[in-house]
Amino acid sequence: MKLACSTAAFPADRLDIAIAKVAWAGYGGFELWLEAEPYPSEEALQRRLRHEELELMAVRVSSLPTGSAAQVVDALAPIGRAAALARALDCGILVTSAPAEGNLGDLREVLRLLDRALGSLAVDVCLVNSPGTLLALPGDFQSLWADGVPSRYGVALDPARALQAGWDPTGLSELPDVPRYVYLNGLAGGRITPPGQGEPDPELLLEALRAAGFAGTLTVDLEGADAWAVEPIAKETREALQTWVRQG
Repeated sequence: MKLACSTAAFPADRLDIAIAKVAWAGYGGFELWLEAEPYPSEEALQRRLRHEELELMAVRVSSLPTGSAAQVVDALAPIGRAAALARALDCGILVTSAPAEGNLGDLREVLRLLDRALGSLAVDVCLVNSPGTLLALPGDFQSLWADGVPSRYGVALDPARALQAGWDPTGLSELPDVPRYVYLNGLAGGRITPPGQGEPDPELLLEALRAAGFAGTLTVDLEGADAWAVEPIAKETREALQTWVRQG
């Protein structure tokens, strides 16, 4: 397992500063959160990665568009460009979420359309669970996978949002496949927190992931951290997680 931190952990900072803070906290990798176009240039990101000696582990983009395949062609273009940027930076994971509206049949067709558009581009697309979307519960993933999805698609697990939706993120057997990408966070009093400050217990989650055969990236989600303390929390979280990973 590899540890990473998302640039979304530092929402008040410019992207280059956010990447520098990830490196300062001691992470070897990071998730690049892209809110919308225009995206940062490949050249600028390459320089920043070399300077900070970081590896790009995933690119996160906004949710997939709603509607039938014929209705969403233009809306898929930015996602395709984000995937191309990821590949240009030697990254093979793109994370996104399902739309809040529509149905699984339309979503399946949108996924097939995106798969055809990406062609031979070596990027896996991981769909993350999120309350209020078409993929909120394990059963939603099971239903989507039941009729088949292209092999590039996988599950991204968000433990706090699983708990918000009412299911146990350590119950990985309920999902149709072992997650390819996992966020580390918590939930306390209905509020998303940094990992270790709420449920689930990070050690129990890591134990479940190991038992399921997960060997991918664990990305720290610091949503809910106080803005004035996010840098030391990022470092302290990395130190604690490294201990838990080594102990396993």
